[in-house]
Amino acid sequence: MNLKRRLKALESKVVVEPIQLNMPDGSTVSLGGNGDYALNLLARVCQEARTPEKELIARSVSSTEPGGGHLVDLARAILNSPTDTQNNA
Repeated sequence: MNLKRRLKALESKVVVEPIQLNMPDGSTVSLGGNGDYALNLLARVCQEARTPEKELIARSVSSTEPGGGHLVDLARAILNSPTDTQNNA
């Protein structure tokens, strides 16, 4: 079997599942769909202003990531963390 056929066989077995956000009212919301979505999301949470997608994550109570990851939980913790408005002088 050549390398191209091996790669095609491997790619056909890859199942990309979306991230499921569990909302306070019991509903679920699906986000993403590619393998690097959670990691890219975490990077965006640390860099960019609030977006509707980030608001969904901040309002969610838990999440289920493919492979059992917890990057969205970390993103939720960052989004919901208190801000330090006092000067530490």
